[in-house]
Amino acid sequence: MKMFFAAAALALASQTRADVNYNLGKEQAKRAANQNNADPGVPAAPPSSPAPPADPALAATHRNLADLHADLDALNQVGDAPAPADQRAALMTHLAAAAADKKPALASIRKLAGHLMAATGGKTNLTAQNAKLAWAIHAFFNGGQLSASQQQILLEGVRKILSDAGVVAGDVDDVIGDLKQVAAETQ
Repeated sequence: MKMFFAAAALALASQTRADVNYNLGKEQAKRAANQNNADPGVPAAPPSSPAPPADPALAATHRNLADLHADLDALNQVGDAPAPADQRAALMTHLAAAAADKKPALASIRKLAGHLMAATGGKTNLTAQNAKLAWAIHAFFNGGQLSASQQQILLEGVRKILSDAGVVAGDVDDVIGDLKQVAAETQ
């Protein structure tokens, strides 16, 4: 019988120790939760590896492509009436900004802007292709980075986009000629 009481006392003691450990753990968890709730203004831990800073040149290119796209979209909506002067000014500004290094002559930019306005004005069916057109125009303003074969592929693409939209062949040829001139000046 002594053995029975000794085993029971031992079991009771070990159970009490487990209860104490359990209760201590439970209290510690409550304190941690209350401490987190008490400081709601504490910022979250920063990410382990921050994102690298954006390349300013890449950001400028993306901004210019978006601006050219918006200019072309606006020209598509003017109808048969001549584009307003502010649209012409915006287009010329964005065309000039497209060149990353060597800038084409202002006369070449002015000429291309006029021909683009004549070719794309009122052509609402061009709107779906304006992103590609803006990209190609931007590429020609950085002609030094294009090989002759790349230029030819882009010119054929621009010709197809404009022709498929119903732009008069003479206007297409004017735009193509202007793009060649811009590419030559930015070599």
